[in-house]
Amino acid sequence: MDPLYSLLIAAAVIIFVGAIAIFSIESVHPDSQIDSMLDAIWWTVATVTTVGYGDIVLVTDTGRIVAIFYMFFGISVLAMLLSVLGTRFYKRKFENEEKEFTHAQKLILQRFDELENNQKNLEKNIKEILERLKQKED
Repeated sequence: MDPLYSLLIAAAVIIFVGAIAIFSIESVHPDSQIDSMLDAIWWTVATVTTVGYGDIVLVTDTGRIVAIFYMFFGISVLAMLLSVLGTRFYKRKFENEEKEFTHAQKLILQRFDELENNQKNLEKNIKEILERLKQKED
C-alpha cells in the first residue's frame, strides 16, 4: 500500500479513537463543553491539525493528558506527511532526470556506433584507393 494512504488511514483511525476517548472522558463531567460525538471529533481534528480554535476546552485532568498526546501526535503526523510528500516529489524529479540521462547516453552510444561505421568505411575506401594506385604503378 502507498505510504501516503497508509499514513492518512492511520491518522483517521487515531483521530476517531481520540474522539471516542475524549467523548467518554469529558461528556460525563457536568461542566464539559463536549456534549456529543461530533463535538469530540471537532475537538480532536482541531487539535491534531494544530488549528486549536479554543472553542471547546477540556475540563478534566485525564482529558488534558489525552490532549497533550494528541497535540504531539498532530505535529508528528504533519511532519511525516510533509516528509512523504517531499520524498515523492524528489523521486519524481530524480526519476525524470535519470530517464533524460539514459536517453542522452543512448544518443551518445548511437553516435559512437555511427563514427565507428564511418571509420570502417573510410579505412575500406583508403585500402581500395591504395590498391588501385598500386595496380596503376605495376
